[in-house]
Amino acid sequence: MSDDGNTVTALALKLKTPPTRTIEIQSPGTPALLRVREGIVRIGRDAINEVVIDDPFVSRQHLEIRVFPHGVEIADLDTKNGTHFQGARIRELPITSEATLLLGKNITVRIRVVDDAKSRAEVDEFIGVSPSIVKLRSTVQRVAPTTLSVLIEGETGTGKEVVARAVHQRSPRAAKPLVVFDCASVSPSLLASELFGHTKGAYTGATGSTEGAFRRANGGTLFLDEIGELPLDLQPALLRALEARQVRPVGSDAYVSVDVRIIAATNRSLEAEVEAGRFRKDLLFRLAVTRIKTPPLRARPEDVAVLAAHFASALGASLSPPVLAQLSARAWTGNVRELRNCVERAVMLSGGPGVFVTDLDEDDDDAFDEGVLAPDPTSPLAIALAGSSTLPGALPTMGAASNMQFQDAKQIAVDAFEREYLLKLFAESDYNLSEAARRSGVHRRYLRELYKKHGIDLASLRVTRGQS
Repeated sequence: MSDDGNTVTALALKLKTPPTRTIEIQSPGTPALLRVREGIVRIGRDAINEVVIDDPFVSRQHLEIRVFPHGVEIADLDTKNGTHFQGARIRELPITSEATLLLGKNITVRIRVVDDAKSRAEVDEFIGVSPSIVKLRSTVQRVAPTTLSVLIEGETGTGKEVVARAVHQRSPRAAKPLVVFDCASVSPSLLASELFGHTKGAYTGATGSTEGAFRRANGGTLFLDEIGELPLDLQPALLRALEARQVRPVGSDAYVSVDVRIIAATNRSLEAEVEAGRFRKDLLFRLAVTRIKTPPLRARPEDVAVLAAHFASALGASLSPPVLAQLSARAWTGNVRELRNCVERAVMLSGGPGVFVTDLDEDDDDAFDEGVLAPDPTSPLAIALAGSSTLPGALPTMGAASNMQFQDAKQIAVDAFEREYLLKLFAESDYNLSEAARRSGVHRRYLRELYKKHGIDLASLRVTRGQS
């Protein structure tokens, strides 16, 4: 938080299941703490807002922070002076990690979205039953409580950012920011400013000062993704920041102390980059105090069916055992990301959320010729699937459940219950959403989001009811 009296800091918890969201807001003049379970928080000059900011350039109703099961988004309410993000005026903006906004002319609002460390971490982070995933979990548990810098190495699509978030959430810094900085997505001319911040007038167009990623992460963790893409001429400044825990904003002569833990990730061999003269050896040593390797999906074929079932469940759909077997037989060169895309495509081409997928489309069938793995029929998952009629469209059988991770089996059961409950609730409420909200004791807006989560089309249900 800033001490200048013009900063509002919002902390929202983004979980997959209906969590208690915590939004911490400090407004100019009168600090206030709000705790909400989903819903909307409004910011503006009018007294009817949850957060009141007495500033002439802030509109009466200026901004909404919308907290839903699927995530957090902000919306400018057609204001005169606008809401700006990274220098651009915005109307709506989804928030997945954090964002710094400018309301009117001089009110700064910071919003951070973090996963609750007490959430379904095992399901959301490390899905699988393979020895490599078991080892990864163990490594994260040992490394997370320390202060060591971490270098995460692995192919594209293997979940390096997932590992970084898991390390942060299990660390003593979990309540502080996790700032994600993608070294490959920022223009080289702006890298120093984005990392270390800049002062007003530091360069043409710098109409104000910025903190930079290091200072935004102060007290927490800075995740430097694709560190192998960092230009060689900027590496000395990063090395100094890591060694001295100080940064110098662009345009300033003064150093600013920072307290951050560094996690870096790369899909390159940094040793090879050092040999090629593209990466500093001393920076590599400083980053790789401890190393974590994310295994490619082809090295853990027993995890494919569990992952595929999880992705289908997130869309409110389920996959037949033959489809799961087909997916398990493929060598996934694009790793988990490619598998997710394949499952999403299969669900949508089969009719969308709520379907039971029994066939892959032709493109997916042809893709199996690129590389096939022979599944191990004696693996626990294969045995579990053999005794399961659907996964996860219905409750898993005891034979299947006992060979799955507890959180995986539990989530399948919870999703099945939620879907059945919502369908029955809507029917008994005469297909009226307001009545369903009254009966269930759940806010109407949040109830609508739950129906979306499970792929239940309320309009289609009403039409079906009218035809019966």
